[in-house]
Amino acid sequence: MAYLRIKSIRGQKYLYLVKSTWDAKKKTSKQTIIKYLGIESDVSINDIPEDYRDSKKISDYFMNQKYFQPNIQTEITQKLQKDLLSTFKNGDYVEANSLVESYQTIYGFESFLNDVLIPLIDDIELLGSSKKIDLGTQTTCYNAVQDLMNLILENNSTNMTKKKILICVPYGEQHVFGTKVLESQLLTKGNTVYNLSPFTPVSSIMESIENNNPDCIFVSITLDENILSAKRMIQKINDQYAIPIIVGGQAVKDDSVNWGSIGQNLSITKILKLIQSKKPEIIPII
Repeated sequence: MAYLRIKSIRGQKYLYLVKSTWDAKKKTSKQTIIKYLGIESDVSINDIPEDYRDSKKISDYFMNQKYFQPNIQTEITQKLQKDLLSTFKNGDYVEANSLVESYQTIYGFESFLNDVLIPLIDDIELLGSSKKIDLGTQTTCYNAVQDLMNLILENNSTNMTKKKILICVPYGEQHVFGTKVLESQLLTKGNTVYNLSPFTPVSSIMESIENNNPDCIFVSITLDENILSAKRMIQKINDQYAIPIIVGGQAVKDDSVNWGSIGQNLSITKILKLIQSKKPEIIPII
């Protein structure tokens, strides 16, 4: 059986065509180098001797390499966005989920969220504001996105062994996309997430904190007019609980002068490291 082996030397990766054979005397497999192929990034399937090109392991390797070339990945991402927009306009979130499953098999769920879905939501908003789609179609798209995210969350099978995180919005906020995306990212990292619905009263948020004892609280603010409401809510939480609070959303980005710049452009991984702290603080994500 032939396959490819990568060997790293001083940070540079080199590729070898290797054959595995069974040594009957020693009762063990033995690897023999068939051909040194060169620097990994320079090797194509044409460098493989014809007798070995039909090997599934070898063809799969070059197919995956093709997928991860920047221009190929960009093409696939753009096509997925186009196909998803079509399914969203029809309200077909089940078909959308099938498209997502195919994409994330190659690139992973986090890439789908960051490279496909979030930019696509922005595009839908832009299409609506520029009157390129009517309000009814825009609403259908938003509902399909929400149904898709709910379906993804329902099918999530990650073992929840890490942190407990509560996501909430100040009273008056109606958005759900940002919190759904955040919930998905946190769930895929193995965290337990309590995502409270919009218009949840502060008293119910405080009750949820008391009952669930989260390690961290995320507060998402989209509209500028809800900033004061959010600050009052955060102050009330801080007065009663010593829990880190992370603030994010479009309104925080627009009001970065008042909220500060700690935590700017943090990835989910970096955010989770901040949660290790038990010191109560407000960490804006802007």
